[in-house]
Amino acid sequence: MADIPHLDSTVRLTDGRVLAWREWGDTDGRVVLAFHGVPGSRVWWPGEAETVAAGARLIVFDRPGYGLSDPAPGRPMVGWAADVAEFTELCGIGRFGVVGWSGGAPYAAAVAATMPDRLTGVCIACSASISCALPGFELADDDRHVLELIDRYGPAEAASRSADEDQDWAAGLRADPTTLVGINDVADGDRWIFEDVGLADGLYASVRESVRQGAIGSASDWVAQLTPWGFAFEEVEPEVHLWHGAQDATVTLERFERVAELLPRATLTIWPDVGHFGPVRYWGDVLDAALGR
Repeated sequence: MADIPHLDSTVRLTDGRVLAWREWGDTDGRVVLAFHGVPGSRVWWPGEAETVAAGARLIVFDRPGYGLSDPAPGRPMVGWAADVAEFTELCGIGRFGVVGWSGGAPYAAAVAATMPDRLTGVCIACSASISCALPGFELADDDRHVLELIDRYGPAEAASRSADEDQDWAAGLRADPTTLVGINDVADGDRWIFEDVGLADGLYASVRESVRQGAIGSASDWVAQLTPWGFAFEEVEPEVHLWHGAQDATVTLERFERVAELLPRATLTIWPDVGHFGPVRYWGDVLDAALGR
């Protein structure tokens, strides 16, 4: 087995954009594609030891506008599935699993809806954004503001304007990523992560890298969440494994249950002892499901 911790690569897509990713695990292993939260980037994903032990080749992307990947403001969720399809073709990847954590969850669903026959497993963990497409979704004031920008300027310009409005936030994270979340701001079941210097440093490095280009990545994700996704939950054919941290104050179990009801095939697991960072503790279980084990 060839161990490849932290191998960075880029590829140029047919529309000229650069897509960046980092991979580790086994170069000859079964592929799992991981989609980070908001903010997030390619430079960190928990569970390196479990990934190597599983013989998996884990690929973590910078979505457009994050890290080293060129922006693509205004694209719907399903546009990311097109990027994944092109990436896997260029890299000679056949079947693969997908994992979407937090803000990356809708993108995992988009891939599942458009490439069902290519997938070994579909995993969605600790995500509030996956419920944005639910009928009757309740908008926050900030959501309404972004919708006003979309109505007035269209999705692409709305993302650019929203990114400009958030430039101070992005600059603050670039200077000090610990301001995003600290040990006193997380659930009791997640605090051990921030007491582990290696895990905490990796997480903060990912946050810093996420705003390398400012807020255009997160702004584009926000717009994509509030505009038509290009698919419906009912169109997702593969079984979807859903995980919820019972201590997660940002994600309600009721919304996750509604998502599970709309998906044709879904398994919902509740982790009682963790919050939003549940995949750090339970990465082995998530990885097994993504590999179809």
